Amino acid sequence: MPEQPTLPHSCTPAPPGSLPRLTIVTPCYEREAYLEEAIRSVLDQGYPDLEYMVVDGGSKNPRVVETIRRYEGRLAWWTSEPDGGHAEAIQRGFNRATGEIMTWLCSDDTYTPGALRLVGEAFQRHPWADVVFGNVNLIDGAGRFLKELRGVPVSRLPIPPGVYHQSSVFFRKALYERVGGMDLEYNRYATDHELFYRFGRARARFLFLRRVLSNTRLHESQTTAVADDQVSAYRRRALRQHYPWIAHPCAHPFYEGFRVSRHAALLLLQGDGPYLARVALRRARRLLSHASR
Repeated sequence: MPEQPTLPHSCTPAPPGSLPRLTIVTPCYEREAYLEEAIRSVLDQGYPDLEYMVVDGGSKNPRVVETIRRYEGRLAWWTSEPDGGHAEAIQRGFNRATGEIMTWLCSDDTYTPGALRLVGEAFQRHPWADVVFGNVNLIDGAGRFLKELRGVPVSRLPIPPGVYHQSSVFFRKALYERVGGMDLEYNRYATDHELFYRFGRARARFLFLRRVLSNTRLHESQTTAVADDQVSAYRRRALRQHYPWIAHPCAHPFYEGFRVSRHAALLLLQGDGPYLARVALRRARRLLSHASR
């Protein structure tokens, strides 16, 4: 089965001054608890050509703007004005972007040290790549490690790309513009799924970087915790919109079986057998726990 390429755990550093400009947008609204940590995780990377913006949706919590102001001298742009939601905030930043490479980082997530340089080097050394993505750590509200989520290369088959850990996904501005930018029908929920589905439909070329690039925080006030039903509904809607043959009730179970089997097989092929065993053990424990209730 043809797969899109994987970059190994380590690579030779790119020559100085050759890294592409990277634009990162952090959307936020009322969430002050983790905002400074997110901002610092971007600015402390020391990436040589960084364009960083913070777009607040007009928070009434004064500590949000106070936090942003502490770093305004190191930001390319920031604002605090009402908007229609998550996707619109990101779009406002992207409309100002001058970077060749773009992404967004939610205000409760963080990058791992050195992540941006690894991404910049990957794009610089592989100019054919439209998207570079990596692994992600899940952390709790206090920043404690919960588990790592490992990915595999994206298939060249006409199926969803399977790149869902948004905080570890970076893409070319040219690709973003080619697929039409943000779809504001997904302003609050499943923004990333819907955009990445369009990347897949556009036959974008994905490069998998086998490194943990970010930390995604799980906490009680995050969108997937307080609005899980709405998030799931919008994800299903995006799948029906872009891959109707896979979303069909008769086809979807077969696709899910293929997706899970392919993911497991590729994890084994890339030497992640111990990780796969840990995942299987956790699932077995959960099943036993539910069965014993």
